[in-house]
Amino acid sequence: MAAIEALPTAVGPPTRTLRVGRRAYPLVLPSLRDPRLHLASVIITLQVLGQTVFRFDLSIAQILVALLTSAGLETVITFVTKKVVAWPASAMLTGNGVAFVLRVPGTRHGDWWSLHGGWIFAATAAVSLLSKYAIRWHGRHVFNPSNFGLLACFLLLGSNRADPLDFWWARMGPGLAAALAVIVVGGVIITRRTQMLGAATAFWLTFAALVGVIAASGHCMTARWHVGPVCGEHFWFVLVTSPEILVFLFFMITDPKTAPVGRRARMVYGALVAVVAAFLVAPQRTEFGTKVAVLGALAILCLFRPLLEHGFATDDAAGRRSRRPRRPIRFVAGSVAIVAGGVPLLAVAGSHARHPVALVSVVEPGTRRPDVVIDPASIPPVRVDPAVRRIDGSLTPATARVLVRELLADFVIEGDAAKQRRADLAATADAGPRYLTLAREIAAASPSAELVVTSYELRSATIVLTHTSFQSGPQIAARVSGTLRREGYRGATRTRVIADHVAFTRTFVFLHAGGHYLIATDQP
Repeated sequence: MAAIEALPTAVGPPTRTLRVGRRAYPLVLPSLRDPRLHLASVIITLQVLGQTVFRFDLSIAQILVALLTSAGLETVITFVTKKVVAWPASAMLTGNGVAFVLRVPGTRHGDWWSLHGGWIFAATAAVSLLSKYAIRWHGRHVFNPSNFGLLACFLLLGSNRADPLDFWWARMGPGLAAALAVIVVGGVIITRRTQMLGAATAFWLTFAALVGVIAASGHCMTARWHVGPVCGEHFWFVLVTSPEILVFLFFMITDPKTAPVGRRARMVYGALVAVVAAFLVAPQRTEFGTKVAVLGALAILCLFRPLLEHGFATDDAAGRRSRRPRRPIRFVAGSVAIVAGGVPLLAVAGSHARHPVALVSVVEPGTRRPDVVIDPASIPPVRVDPAVRRIDGSLTPATARVLVRELLADFVIEGDAAKQRRADLAATADAGPRYLTLAREIAAASPSAELVVTSYELRSATIVLTHTSFQSGPQIAARVSGTLRREGYRGATRTRVIADHVAFTRTFVFLHAGGHYLIATDQP
């Protein structure tokens, strides 16, 4: 999710100077042994994969805005306070971390120089960087900078103006396997060097166990990259193996400057971040809420860092215990008791997120969907939008043709339901707003009233994905073109032709229910 903000630097005393007029200022450049450069190489590699393989909705200009904002602020602050010109290595990690996680809805992949939402990237990077200097305790900044700035951004702006990177970047393949390898191998190497591997491991094991409790209770969330809700075992697998969660545990919670001092304190710290994250995740129904909950857990635990350091003896550089033992046994026992007692509460916390919020079929018992024979010649050429295949590989051209055949059958059943004044029959073809509209028309019409029946002739069809809102899961839809005919009917008797051969292009959204694809809604 973001980067370690201030790793121990291997830069020695400055040996160069930068002359400005008559004055010479020390010039500090990073050493090749500086672990911040190693971390930067990991994040840059992921950025390159994101642009070339995963089609991140992120422009080069947005990345540069975040980088230059944080780097510029750090350079100025360092120069003013220390009279030193220093390479802003930590600030560039902060800016890169912000750019890696932050997305502004409306940005399209491939629009490399788009400054859409540029002010959001600049403001988030600035807040992240300045938090290091504005919020401090005993000479150390309290919050992980990019975590603080991103969390503030998402809470203040909401999902319609700012959104975190998706949990899942693509279907499993060589690209995703390469990204996971870069994250895990790079993360293990860097966290071992900074003595934070224990914290990362404790977080992952605890998080995996507690998310398992949430998943077993039937938890579901909607995600923009998944058709239908993400529930149960799939929900668990997505969270514990998510590239974004792995980046979070290797490169954000393991920031030595904001983690407690001492090996055991860091392990407890990592585990407690996972506990708080699980409790915040449990009631969330959307991917946005789930991601913000994980970020929020780290911010909360950063506030308790002094308490953790007080509860454990610190370790010196050689790994020996200090002479100030803090008797952590009671602290650990209390933490274990809290976790054990919290498992039932975890299931309760997520109770209202157990069932997906979705349209449901209202087919009355005993009502059977009619068998409608569709002439194969009436099915137009069908294509599948590439965006659909990236999310759901099961939607092949053959499956797409089945969807369009189902759509034509739904049209026929709708017409029969209107002629027969049968809302129960309409429910075998329609759901949601589409069904409610037709059912109200049927209920309001007297036996002698005229109802309008629409029949369709299709020329082309494309299977696409559509979203009812930015954070809703995608729904399968058919975008079709052709002509329509509207006729008035009193019962089964046609009274008049209202309109004939009217050209139309509309998108019909499907709901899968009872083994068939019903029309949930339609839109221009």
